[in-house]
Amino acid sequence: MGQRFRDRIDAPDDTNDAREIWMLIRSWLTIFRVLLVIAIIIVAEIFEEVTLFNFSLSVWAIVVGFPLFLLVSMIIIQGDKRFAPDLEEKRRIRMKDS
Repeated sequence: MGQRFRDRIDAPDDTNDAREIWMLIRSWLTIFRVLLVIAIIIVAEIFEEVTLFNFSLSVWAIVVGFPLFLLVSMIIIQGDKRFAPDLEEKRRIRMKDS
């Protein structure tokens, strides 16, 4: 027979608060990372003629955008190691298989 609602609420689940918060932050970081790549491409194409400190804005988009992309990626990887070790284990298995 099915569990009562109160029994389901009182039963502990596998997730903890830190993991749930990290998964929320991780999803926002992932969205930001995708938008960053799109913004780099758009800025590089549209503002090719505009210069700032003797470099075109397309160069600045890459100079600033690429390290920012790497930083966000490293934050996601380190957060997975600390707050979601199951995701880190899946990443290692995928890297080993490829």
